[in-house]
This record gives sequence, structure tokens and C-alpha cells, in this order.
Amino acid sequence: MKPLVLLSLGVAALLLAGCNSENVKTADAEKAQVYTAQFAHSKNTTAKVTKLPVSAPRDVTLLDRVVWNAEKQKGKMYRYGGESPKTGFDCSGLTQFAFGEGAGVALPRTAADQYASSVKVSKAEASKGDLVFFRTSGKRISHVGIYLGDDKFVHAPRTGRAITTDKLTGYWAQKLAGFGRVPGACKPAYS
Repeated sequence: MKPLVLLSLGVAALLLAGCNSENVKTADAEKAQVYTAQFAHSKNTTAKVTKLPVSAPRDVTLLDRVVWNAEKQKGKMYRYGGESPKTGFDCSGLTQFAFGEGAGVALPRTAADQYASSVKVSKAEASKGDLVFFRTSGKRISHVGIYLGDDKFVHAPRTGRAITTDKLTGYWAQKLAGFGRVPGACKPAYS
């Protein structure tokens, strides 16, 4: 019976301590709190449990959510006029959906209107979650995607192709019109 109790105490101590033992030194060791625990169903058996503070994760921004919502659609087929995960997306339908779901921001429906309503930023200033615009047919803005950083963007390319991530090289570099930042989407997400 005693080995079972000791084993239970050891497992409980490890779980409460986050699998850190007293012999393991961490950066947060000075901030650690030591608790004395009385375990149920045991007579006069206590254990010292060390609990280390948990580091807070990086703040999630609304733009992180926008990107996540867009990337969740990868693999779904392009659909002209599409604006739903159930039926598919065209390029501006994808960006409209991602910003609506991820940031609660209503974008205009077409790539040209999204370009007109965004705050223009240079390529050097462009960051994750900005819109990236293209002139694929003539001089008008005809295509849009969501910039991921490192010259990558997610978009719904064209009929017959699935939503994907591409690089701003070759064809896409030649057709690049610029970057736009969406007002109201550049803030932390509180949830």
C-alpha cells in the first residue's frame, strides 16, 4: 500500500509542478512558489510542491486571426463570386470573409474597392495581415490576397485552382500593384 501512496504522491507532485523537479533550474526558479499539499485518502502524508509561473503567450492580434481564417480555407476551390466556406471563394470574397470573421471588419466586395478603401503602405512597410493587390488584366486592380510576410501571400487564384499560398516572385512580382492596410484591424484581440 505504501509504494502505491508514494507513487501517487510523486505523480501528483509532478503534475502540479508542471513536470519540473527541484533539481531542474529554470529562468523562473526565483519566482517559483512552494506549496505544502495534504493528499486525500492518506494519513499524515504531505508533500512540497513547487509551482513555476507560466509565461504568457505572445499576444494574438486581430490580423493573426484574419490570416488564420484565410489559411483555413486553403485547398478549397476558387469560385467566381464565391464568398463562403461552403461554396468557395473568389479572391475578394476570401479577403472579405477572413477580415469579417477574424477582425470583425467589413471590407467592400471587389478587389478594386478594397484597394480604394485601404491605407497604402510600401512593400518595406508591409506586414502580416496587410492586403496585397495585383493588376492581372490591364491597369485596373483585379486581384487581392492577404500578405503573410517573407514575400508570401494567401489567395484564391482563379477558376480551376484551389486557395493557396504563393510567393511574390515571377508572375506575381510583375503584376504587383501594392499593399494596403485595413483600418480597424491593426489591434490586439481580446478573448
